[in-house]
Amino acid sequence: MRYPLMESRGLWRSARCFFAVILLAGVVGCSGMDLKQFYFGDLFGDSSSKTDKAAEQLVVEGMEKMQKKKYGDALKAFQQLKERYPYSKYAILAELKIADANFYKKEYGDAAIAYEEFARLHPRNEVVPYVMYQVAMCHFLSFSTIDRDNEETRLAMTAFQRVIQAFPDSEYSMKARKQLFECQKRVVAHEYYVGEFYYKRENYRSAKERLDKINSAYPEAVKALGYDESIAEMVTKCEKHIGEGEKKPSIFTRIGL
Repeated sequence: MRYPLMESRGLWRSARCFFAVILLAGVVGCSGMDLKQFYFGDLFGDSSSKTDKAAEQLVVEGMEKMQKKKYGDALKAFQQLKERYPYSKYAILAELKIADANFYKKEYGDAAIAYEEFARLHPRNEVVPYVMYQVAMCHFLSFSTIDRDNEETRLAMTAFQRVIQAFPDSEYSMKARKQLFECQKRVVAHEYYVGEFYYKRENYRSAKERLDKINSAYPEAVKALGYDESIAEMVTKCEKHIGEGEKKPSIFTRIGL
């Protein structure tokens, strides 16, 4: 993976330095203390190299821990870097690697928040397609089982679609399309599970509604999962029972016998 570069480096550094000079000009002489040191610490003068060196050491430490899959230790190093040296040239890398470390720790909720924050703060950064793809993967990997609510899968689908729309020529757009199809298969599997549940309990109208929905919305996913024939058979029987007038399920059916 390519590491991010500070967007418009020269412009950003010039603007920051100009702001600092203007602010310093307004406060110098207002107090006997060293206001430059008070407001900006080691960001200016000879001591700035010490800041960069210390920040660089944390970068090296964090990356070494990532390579060794010690993601908790890597997370600590990058968090220290971000907190201690927020104006370092390595700060943006720390923001990204905090998200990555959480992702590989399988802390998907924290990872998604960190990735989204990165994209919000650096919308023009070259790694944003990767970042937005990772947001989608956080939701995708939060999936549990087909009998549970599909909320995370729906969030993943929305996020993958956003990657495809925003970055159509990116390599992550291709990956997002593949993952989007996997999400559709999950939705189909869940709706099929619920539809079959209703069908077995002779609630034919609700069963048909679920089965028709996935047949119409995700026909390719239905076929990929091998559900097409069983869905067609159940829908046909549902239509027959609905036409005849649905009967109230027996007590034995209602208690699952």
